[in-house]
Amino acid sequence: MTDNITASAQTHITGTGLVPWWKLTLFILLAVFLPQWLHAQNEEPMGDEITVTLEVKGVGNVDVPAMYNDKDVFLSVTAVFDFLKIKNIPSPTLDTVKGFILTEKDAFLLDRPHNRIYYQGKVIDLQDGFMHTETSLYLNLKYFKSVFGLDGTFYFRRLVVTMSSDFELPIIREMRQELMRRNLNKLKGDQKADTFINLRRPLFHLGAADWAVMSSQQSQGADQTTLNLGLGGALLGGEANASLNYYSNQAFSEKQQFYQWRYVNNGLSAMRQVIAGKIFTQATSSLFAPVVGVQVTNAPTTYRQSYGTYRLSNTTEPNWIVELYVNDVLVDYTRADASGFYSFDVPLFYGFTTVKLKFYGPYGEQRTNQQYINIPFNFLPKGEFEYSASAGIVEDDKGSQFSRVNMKYGLSSKITMGGGVEYLSSVVSGTTMPFISTSVRLTSRMLFSGEYMHGVRSRGLLSYRMKGGAQIDLDYTKYAKGQTAIYFNYLEERKAVITAPIRTKKMSLFSRLTLDQIIVPNTQYTNIEWAMLGFYKKVGINFTTYASVIPRQAEKVPYLYSIASVTVPLPFKILMTSQVQYNFKEGTPIFARFNFEKHLFTKGVLTFGYQEYFNINQRNFLLGLRYDFSFARAAVSLLSGSDGSYSRVEAASGSLVFDARSNFINANNRTNVGKAGILIRPFLDFNGNNQWDKGEPKAPGLKIRINGGRVINDERDTSIRILDLEPYFKYYIELNRSSFDNISWQVRNTTLSVTASPNGFTRVEVPIRVVGEVSGSVSVQNKDTDKPRGQGQISVVIYDSSSMVVGKAITESDGYFSYLGLVPGSYTVRIDSVQLNNLHYTSQPGAIPVTIRSNMDGDVADGLEFVLTSTAKDTTGKLVEKETVTDPVKKDTAELQKPIVKQPVQKDTVVQQKPVVQQPVKEPKPAETQPAGEVIGEKGSYAILVEVYGDITPAAILKTKIIHAYKVPVSIMQDGIDYKVEMVGFKSRAEAAKHLPRLREWGFPEALIIKLKEHILR
Repeated sequence: MTDNITASAQTHITGTGLVPWWKLTLFILLAVFLPQWLHAQNEEPMGDEITVTLEVKGVGNVDVPAMYNDKDVFLSVTAVFDFLKIKNIPSPTLDTVKGFILTEKDAFLLDRPHNRIYYQGKVIDLQDGFMHTETSLYLNLKYFKSVFGLDGTFYFRRLVVTMSSDFELPIIREMRQELMRRNLNKLKGDQKADTFINLRRPLFHLGAADWAVMSSQQSQGADQTTLNLGLGGALLGGEANASLNYYSNQAFSEKQQFYQWRYVNNGLSAMRQVIAGKIFTQATSSLFAPVVGVQVTNAPTTYRQSYGTYRLSNTTEPNWIVELYVNDVLVDYTRADASGFYSFDVPLFYGFTTVKLKFYGPYGEQRTNQQYINIPFNFLPKGEFEYSASAGIVEDDKGSQFSRVNMKYGLSSKITMGGGVEYLSSVVSGTTMPFISTSVRLTSRMLFSGEYMHGVRSRGLLSYRMKGGAQIDLDYTKYAKGQTAIYFNYLEERKAVITAPIRTKKMSLFSRLTLDQIIVPNTQYTNIEWAMLGFYKKVGINFTTYASVIPRQAEKVPYLYSIASVTVPLPFKILMTSQVQYNFKEGTPIFARFNFEKHLFTKGVLTFGYQEYFNINQRNFLLGLRYDFSFARAAVSLLSGSDGSYSRVEAASGSLVFDARSNFINANNRTNVGKAGILIRPFLDFNGNNQWDKGEPKAPGLKIRINGGRVINDERDTSIRILDLEPYFKYYIELNRSSFDNISWQVRNTTLSVTASPNGFTRVEVPIRVVGEVSGSVSVQNKDTDKPRGQGQISVVIYDSSSMVVGKAITESDGYFSYLGLVPGSYTVRIDSVQLNNLHYTSQPGAIPVTIRSNMDGDVADGLEFVLTSTAKDTTGKLVEKETVTDPVKKDTAELQKPIVKQPVQKDTVVQQKPVVQQPVKEPKPAETQPAGEVIGEKGSYAILVEVYGDITPAAILKTKIIHAYKVPVSIMQDGIDYKVEMVGFKSRAEAAKHLPRLREWGFPEALIIKLKEHILR
């Protein structure tokens, strides 16, 4: 038979039939190879559909569809771009996607049919670039980087793609703008809180003490010891601060001491502050001694919206710390460079702005004569009036009497007018000095300020800031002839300051040119200073040139010198600072200095220095050590000269904070006098009255977030203390709802507004509700069968003893329901009567009374069972299709709680839940795998329903990730066309609840705890 067939075929091929043998051979070759060649021309990589977690730096994470083919990973273009807020429009067939990245100039087109991308006018041909399904277009991860600059890395074991970019993504820009809007609301005071804690006013208490001691010994001078003790407390409802200073080489003087009492009530518009003691006067007259008196003002202590900045720069000692205070609030600090130069951009606020500078040396030195700067620009909102009145005695040799009244009024948002009068009894030229002033915002970048004081001076200041950050300040002052209010005998002052930033990729510099001319009766002085400071890569540089010209001096050559300093990081984390000063007039260097700093144990600094003074032929060697203990700061230094001279300095400082009410004392190395604190005490509020009652225990584990301060958690009494706060400032505290391991502990009010009290702690009692849970099931009695079946989407309502609705739950697909959040008390649980009427059902029983008992771990009333029976004439035991079970409370419920669409039941279909046999998914076998058929979740135990998918593949991927992360058994249960991913094997609800916070962080906020109705097999 076989032979006959073969012979017949041979006859047909070689014979003289209709088809020649060569044509038949060509036809066979084309039939075999042409489809393969055509397929190669349009070959597209094949892969498996998976879901990966996309993590974008600075943004967050999201699950996106992907394809994987053992070589590359392809991400859904629309899913990635939608998450990054990149404009994209897919075609109806999903084989092209067009859009733009940041602007329409960055337009792109992903063209799958031609396997290329059009972007920024370029055409990029791809190899293995796309994958395509009926629901999405996928792009190879490598092209996200090479084409769009989105650098991504795929981690197969975790199924995670991390992505970053060199440019600002649209979503980051949106987040930044939202953050700016929130910060603007904070400045405006528009933040909302659900609890308000006002300022407390004790009659008397002592809350803080600062101390400092410094001793110096010199071979060529007198030894000196300085002691300082600062005390801060409360007196008669106000703030009381005092500072006692002792100098061993000076007689005790009251001028060197400081004391002040201040009463603040920002709610009184007529008089918000009363200050007594040593006061700051904002005097125009020259005062060389403190003023002891009284000051009243209606200016608030809180900030009001800033409208700009004022650049302030000057010099002090090299490497000294300079602190900037605005209205007695520390807003910034900086370290002067090797030449002593420092600079601030002072924020300007509506109303009177007091600027104060404090100076601290590297070895504990502190400059006690604080500098007060009068900012010339003072604006007020339209129609607002503000005043300040001061009166007192000047602690000079004459006992001069001083007073000043200053008033301002906002004519418009751009113009503020002011005026007043100043009185000083020791002024010979005129004790009474009236004045007027104005501040005008000419443009958004140009400000003008003018002042005229009768018989003293006239002054005008014009400031203009350019878009690039450069600023020009022109200042002119003309003094009245014969005036004695101001100590100097100047006739005129002319000053111009030009500052400008210079920035490149490797360099950031700040340039300042100052021209200052002073006219006196017989001559004039012209000083010119040009400073250039900043960084080149990691090297700090400062070059300053100073020139002084006096036209009538004997020598016409001006005095001219330059200082150059460089700070360079060396190996072993050593910082070197070098400085050289050169005198151009003499043509010789003046001095050279070299300092080396090395950090020790993160809190210490060892310093070694060498100094050479060429003009006096002197060499010095410096050795110093600073260390910050938790309770104090200590420093010691030794300076030894080549001529045998020496100088030693020893210094230490610290602070104590007291709270007698809670028996708290804290020693630290910061200043605390004049600062404020907040004490947060969480407790379990068993009776739900929001007040602490005797016997209610503390609640450990609360986590907070606050806009400032230093947080200290006390594990002994579970309290939280916040230090280093500004007094009278309103702080917003956010309480973390997920702080506690026990899910029965719940925070009711999560946002607190607390006004900080000076020199003490504002106590905040935080009630933590211990809530209970009710759970059970709802089933429908089918007359065709004896066994009821669970019914989903039934509304279960919970009433309190006053018949008020306090909770509502929706049953799951198997009829199970639970509600957590009931405070101890008596309740009644019912099925929603309106829903029962619409569905033509009755409930047995009609209501179930439950009692939630007071318990630290929360009480659980479970096992509640309702059976529904149809009242319709044509009863089938099933819900009528057109009467879909709905509830407006759960209108936006996640997919986990949506009704499951049932498919027609076929012969081989099992409707009830059953373990899924997983075929296509490549899943790592966990270490804890047990033999097939073993029970991993017993009936009556608890499980966590994590997510529901309509496809087995993402469900299997999630199962693998959970097993690796949590090390617990995971099951996939099929329910109709849905696949439920469940973490099983929990003996109690509390044990399962411990995993909910982490699941929420993973992106599963709707994960819920269920009770198993049957065994779950592996």
